Amino acid sequence: MSQAKQELRAQLFKNRAEMDPTHRAKENEMLLANLTHYLAAKKPKLVAAYVPGTTEPGGNLLIDEIRRHISALILPVSLEDRRLDWALYEGPESLSPGAFGIQEPTGTRLGPEALKMCDVIIAPALAVTPTGIRMGKGGGFYDRALATGVKAEVLTLLFSGEILDDIPVEEHDRPVHIIITPAGIRNLGAF
Repeated sequence: MSQAKQELRAQLFKNRAEMDPTHRAKENEMLLANLTHYLAAKKPKLVAAYVPGTTEPGGNLLIDEIRRHISALILPVSLEDRRLDWALYEGPESLSPGAFGIQEPTGTRLGPEALKMCDVIIAPALAVTPTGIRMGKGGGFYDRALATGVKAEVLTLLFSGEILDDIPVEEHDRPVHIIITPAGIRNLGAF
């Protein structure tokens, strides 16, 4: 990974950690309203998402808000080889800390290929270029998962100011089709 990418990633993590809690709550409220609008229009049956930390877009409300608007939600389970398995979300009581301390579902594993059954995949990002190239958290889990031939629409959720022109892009970085921010929904179309 390039030094420039590491430095930008560190700055983006810092920006989120230092965001005023009142401002974060307002951004999350608008972000979730836009996501709800998207889900109502799209009407997906199966969505893959992730459990965000408290400083990530959507925060503690994201998973249950998604689940209120769809038939089924799957969440990732981190594997030792930096791939993702998936399991059905069955409520907050079905989550426990996984290998990296991130909350993961404890139910029956569906296998890495479960993404191929999804209508929508919500991938985490720290920032995205205007053309949809996402900068993840640095583990490459989602780049690997998205490179397996998934056909679903891939979207990411960002706070205001996280669409950046100057993200260092590497060959393995996977694009998203939809960017949802507090300001609205940006549809980049199919790639």
